[in-house]
Amino acid sequence: MGKARKALALLSLVAAAGGAGCHGRYIRPVTDEKFAPEPTRLARGTYLVNNVLLCGACHTTRDNGNILTEPERTDAFLGGGNVYADKGFGTIWIPNITPDPETGIGNWTDDELLRVLRDGVGKDGSLLVPLMPFEFYQHLSDDDARAVVAYLRTVPPYHQPKPRQENKLGFMQKMLFKLVGVQMHKPVAGVPPIDKTNKHEYGHYIARASLCGDCHSLSEKGPRPETDPLAYAGSDVPFEDPELGKVYARNLTADSETGIGRYDAAALKQALRNGTRLDGRKVASPMSILIPHLSGMSDEDLDALVGYIKTLPPAKHAVPERQLTEAVRAQLGG
Repeated sequence: MGKARKALALLSLVAAAGGAGCHGRYIRPVTDEKFAPEPTRLARGTYLVNNVLLCGACHTTRDNGNILTEPERTDAFLGGGNVYADKGFGTIWIPNITPDPETGIGNWTDDELLRVLRDGVGKDGSLLVPLMPFEFYQHLSDDDARAVVAYLRTVPPYHQPKPRQENKLGFMQKMLFKLVGVQMHKPVAGVPPIDKTNKHEYGHYIARASLCGDCHSLSEKGPRPETDPLAYAGSDVPFEDPELGKVYARNLTADSETGIGRYDAAALKQALRNGTRLDGRKVASPMSILIPHLSGMSDEDLDALVGYIKTLPPAKHAVPERQLTEAVRAQLGG
């Protein structure tokens, strides 16, 4: 009873501090602005969605909706219908982000899409669960974010036949994520283009856009901030599935024992191109579902990304080895 009272008291304090003004503070009104589908903008949006932001890895339909173990269906690109089960969040429905007017985003305005991408606020003003990585997409420049929206308008509409499922969140998760919005940030606006000549900052930009910290900084409380000494030092909690087993994101820092300090940039770039770990074994999910996207990055972007990763200060943080099912272990060769 004492623990329950403490939890309720803590929740009340958080709600009072954040909930009283969170909707007014975090939800900006949308405009009627439209993002013209200019050829250069569409080309940039195509590249970002397909190779950098990893949108298809979650949003493209799988036959049975299992993101971690099933291949993407080429006939249902970005069509949603998947369900992600996570002990921290609950059971999350992955929506259709094609222009289908009934089951997708066909009735959304351009600015509503821009807002959900970078701020995590839905068409109806609801707050998204942070499985949608708006914490990282908030750093997208205005030009890049608008390019993403313009491209999504051109994706062939897919009518998702699966009925939408309600998200199943625990009581605390529902209160903190959906009502209080503890994971939200101030509305994003006026983000300038990144200076590509500054290789370190450009690599940092790509690392954020491609969600490296979302997995490789994962703790019990969510991704660690970049100011944390263990940022990018691997996950404390596994990606877990009965068909997969348990997989922990690796330590990407320069530590020579627990990280990747003993590997050079060329080896890391090759791993991102072909999905082979630095120890020679094939990567497992979730990294394996990202490789088809990441491998299509330009040399300029991959070099910048790898260059940034190689500057991460060493953090001694041993990550547990993956514990794969027999079927997956046989498939990956160990």
